[in-house]
Amino acid sequence: MKRTAPIIIGFLLATALSALQPFHEVSTGYYGDLGAGLAIRLEEPEKGFPFFLQGRGAYVYQLDPGNATEARHIFINDNEGGNVEKYGESYLLALDLGWKWKEFDKVSVEFTLSGLWNYYQAHFAFIGNNEAFTVTSAPLGVGVGGAMRMKMSKTPNFLLIKGGAEYFPKTRLDAHGTYFYTPDGEDDRPRNAYTYEDADSVVNQPEFRVYLQAGILYSIGK
Repeated sequence: MKRTAPIIIGFLLATALSALQPFHEVSTGYYGDLGAGLAIRLEEPEKGFPFFLQGRGAYVYQLDPGNATEARHIFINDNEGGNVEKYGESYLLALDLGWKWKEFDKVSVEFTLSGLWNYYQAHFAFIGNNEAFTVTSAPLGVGVGGAMRMKMSKTPNFLLIKGGAEYFPKTRLDAHGTYFYTPDGEDDRPRNAYTYEDADSVVNQPEFRVYLQAGILYSIGK
């Protein structure tokens, strides 16, 4: 029985997955700043099974990553001068558990609960002063979302409007591995007498982030 149990479980999982239909999602819009995303989901579109599983990735371009001069003092050196250039980037990976709540004619409403990983980079450069550096963090987070999707006539595809909110606990801030700061303050390697609170206050790493995007959800199988 112990040998056959994994085989039975595997067979049941394979049977369940074979009944699901894969979809791709392409979306763009507001994601805390400017964002775009890709996703692949598995769902059962015809027999009324209300849940779906989705893997998702997103890229966010951040216009203002923080105070460049203060970040330089906290992470690099005490130098001054140079014309500031700065921007931030996020690379997000998400696993969504979705619930197709209700359908009204060609419009349906769904909700998602997400586990998240976000790799964040704040880029700072001082042109004419030969100084450039990147502050990074990589928090795990959670998110909730909702979407309204509208069936496109004579196709298995949908127009999608979605929004939601994400939360990322504070995590280590690092620049070139030379000086870094952690929320517990116990294993940081600070520059001068700076603290994690100082570092966090000058770098706009994601903590609470909301999004509102439009996209297309289209069938890639069956």
